[in-house]
Amino acid sequence: MAHSLRVTATGCDHLEVRTRQAMSQEISLEANREFTSVATVGNALVVILVCHVAVDALASLMPSSLGLIEARFSLTTKQSVWLLGLASLTSGLAQPVCAILSDRLATRQLGMLGVVLAVLGIAGLGFADSYVSLAATFAVGMIGIGMFHPVAASAVGQLRSDRRNTAVSIFFVAGMAGGALGALAWPRILSSETGFRILPWVVVPIIVLALLLQRTYAQLPPLRKHKDRHLDRPSGRTQWVMVAGLFVAASLRFCVHLSLIYLYVRWVQGKCGLDNPDWNGKRIAFASAPTIGNLNACTLAGMAVGGLSAGLLVRTDKEKIPMVLVPILFAPFVGLFPYAPVETGYGLALLAGIGFASMIPVSISLAQRALPHRPNLASSLMMGGAWVVSMLGPRCAEFGVERWGLSPTFHLTAATLAISGIVCLVIRNPRES
Repeated sequence: MAHSLRVTATGCDHLEVRTRQAMSQEISLEANREFTSVATVGNALVVILVCHVAVDALASLMPSSLGLIEARFSLTTKQSVWLLGLASLTSGLAQPVCAILSDRLATRQLGMLGVVLAVLGIAGLGFADSYVSLAATFAVGMIGIGMFHPVAASAVGQLRSDRRNTAVSIFFVAGMAGGALGALAWPRILSSETGFRILPWVVVPIIVLALLLQRTYAQLPPLRKHKDRHLDRPSGRTQWVMVAGLFVAASLRFCVHLSLIYLYVRWVQGKCGLDNPDWNGKRIAFASAPTIGNLNACTLAGMAVGGLSAGLLVRTDKEKIPMVLVPILFAPFVGLFPYAPVETGYGLALLAGIGFASMIPVSISLAQRALPHRPNLASSLMMGGAWVVSMLGPRCAEFGVERWGLSPTFHLTAATLAISGIVCLVIRNPRES
């Protein structure tokens, strides 16, 4: 009997040891799975952010080098305005179309295809020899740029849904960094004799980035499996009134941005022409290009500072007050451009960027929370959808300059920025449970 008890006890001991070993292995495997998941998310964020830097650097070529392109292709001011409008139209329409297809097919690969089209189109500007070929290749590039953004923005928001405002702000800042880099580099590159022939050389590294992005997207969970937890989104009329208010405000902010891009060219070239009355238009354009690029870079830097600050400081469910006040408080700086020297204009451009862009990532985050079942579409409405409307910005700026002059047009642009804040009074925040 005693022997039997000893055998039974020994068996229990062995069973307990095996149980402990199994539990230890399970814990270890779970830890490894968690570590892999965190590592995958981190790697995905890095790749998406690097791609955003590259794509927005490509997107900044036209606005930062508009004076050079005018001189190279002998464009009229109306043709220049149409090019800026074409950018917002093509990239803006591409975003919701790509978003709807991506949501319906539950795929992110259209975003990767966008990177390929972006670099092929922008690099193709180096082969353009007429206004038609210039517009056609530029349109292809902007379609690709539009396709990339909604998928990437929603992926970032879903990967860090617990810190969505911050994650989307970092994504936004990465784009501004790329845009600023492009605004500083492109005018200097393209103003050289071989500048436009350098463009095709950017294709290979960007294609490599696109392939890396494709591999990254393939490793992430399918879109259907993403669920935002602890979310009590508004329903029915309230939900769509909020999205409509966000859309109108975003459209006005983007109109301000594109208007400033056009006004910078006229402002700097006007000052340069006054200082050098014996120069012809082409010489003025080439001399003004670096300064215009610097102004665009300062604007993008302000956008980055504002976007990152908003993501870190604006708390969830407390977005309404800053979305109303920030554009109103910063609008006067836009109206000061006509009275400032160029050196002061750099600071004004920085403050203008903060004023119209700091709430953009917050708007994207709010839209994603309002439409969690259509994250790509929500992102595209705040970016591409609003960007389509913004094609009116340069047209209105051109009309204002021709009809009333440069100073009143800057003042009207400042008023538009203030109105974009007033519109946000209709917003009602989704509540986190």
